[in-house]
Amino acid sequence: MDFIVILLSLFVITLALAIFSNRARARKEIHFELQPNCLLTRWPLVFVTGPRSFFYFDKYWNQYTSFIAEHGYEVFNVRLPWNKTTLRKERFKEFLKQQEQAHQKFHLFLDSPTFAEMEDLLRNHNGTCLISVTEISDAGKSHPSSSLKPFPFPVGLIELNPDGKASFFTKLSYTLHLASLTRYRLLSLSSLGAAPETFLTNAKMLLERAHDLAETDLRSE
Repeated sequence: MDFIVILLSLFVITLALAIFSNRARARKEIHFELQPNCLLTRWPLVFVTGPRSFFYFDKYWNQYTSFIAEHGYEVFNVRLPWNKTTLRKERFKEFLKQQEQAHQKFHLFLDSPTFAEMEDLLRNHNGTCLISVTEISDAGKSHPSSSLKPFPFPVGLIELNPDGKASFFTKLSYTLHLASLTRYRLLSLSSLGAAPETFLTNAKMLLERAHDLAETDLRSE
């Protein structure tokens, strides 16, 4: 009986930690100044959620999407199922189908584990909705591909600084997140935008990528 009580207590504590750390991280605001920018993409930027768990699920990209949107870009988030690959791929495939049927076009942003999950779908995609795909990874840890089949659209890579420090509870919760999803090569908290000291540096790299895509859109008109 005592053992069951201990297990229930640990479960309640873990539950409270997960909820508290996710809510605190999602509500945390990092103040920033807008960067000079006058060129916007013709097509929206779409960020896809990577693998999530009970320990990391809310506001996956932290303030990255807000930072880019504040600079005038049209930004959307696509929330895939948490961490079951078959469901995530089915949802992603359905999303692409819906965009093709609606004649929508966009630039896609994925983290490395999601890029690895969806690589076969992306390589075999024969529609026109995808203008470009950008893989976001920790520096030096991008997804290694063994396929020789080219992608039917431009693919870029952004390697972010993984060395920033997050708050104690956020780091603890994310450690449990990593332990629950060992089959994935997940990004660091810093690269996901949860570390205040590296947020602006990493966000500027994403903004620079958006500016490069805007130049590409302009040349293709």
